[in-house]
Amino acid sequence: MEASIPAFLESAKSELNSLSITVMLPRMLAAALIGTVLSLRPWRLVMRRALPKADMIQAQVLLCAAAAVITAVIGDSVAKAFGLVGLGGFVRFRSGLKDPRDAAILFLMIGLGMACGHGSLGLAGVGTVFVAALLFVLDLFNREVPSAPKQRLLVSAQADDLVGAEASLRTALGERNVMVKSCALDFDGRRLEMEVEEPVPGSLTAALGRTEGMPLRGLRWTAVSPKGTREELT
Repeated sequence: MEASIPAFLESAKSELNSLSITVMLPRMLAAALIGTVLSLRPWRLVMRRALPKADMIQAQVLLCAAAAVITAVIGDSVAKAFGLVGLGGFVRFRSGLKDPRDAAILFLMIGLGMACGHGSLGLAGVGTVFVAALLFVLDLFNREVPSAPKQRLLVSAQADDLVGAEASLRTALGERNVMVKSCALDFDGRRLEMEVEEPVPGSLTAALGRTEGMPLRGLRWTAVSPKGTREELT
């Protein structure tokens, strides 16, 4: 152990001597700056569009900087390249990307970050201008339609067969993409309550219209406000 510490210190000293801070620091700063500009997409403020989500902005900035660091670490060493690829196999991403355009932007960030880490700042600058112009054109022709907020409602009914009534209601609601958030069955009072989320106004009414002929009594639904208050609709 005592012999390994001096060897480790000597190895660190030799690497610090061979490492030029004045060369590496501009590369890392350039990668962070490119990631920040392209992830924020500031021209969306002029278009009166919402900026990307904060978690996606941070992920793109970190990924661009990470690509620069990894490229600088690898250098011309093939062994390091294979080693980093092997270590990358242990990484697992828990959150999926809903928009495929986000995945494409992440790949672009990796490429620009690698260019910065390699020292090709001119190529990274030209690539940044090209990607920014491309994103601007895509944002210009992309008409974003504001989505209506989903409404939560409480559906209640009475039935002799609560299990069968619940299954029938779930089927009818599923056909209209109405999500069931929770369900409560009162076997003593022969009553069921479902808290549902209506994606499109009127979808719950259309779904409950399919319950005709089902053994349900006193079917009604109540709007649930974000504060927890309820307003009876029918």
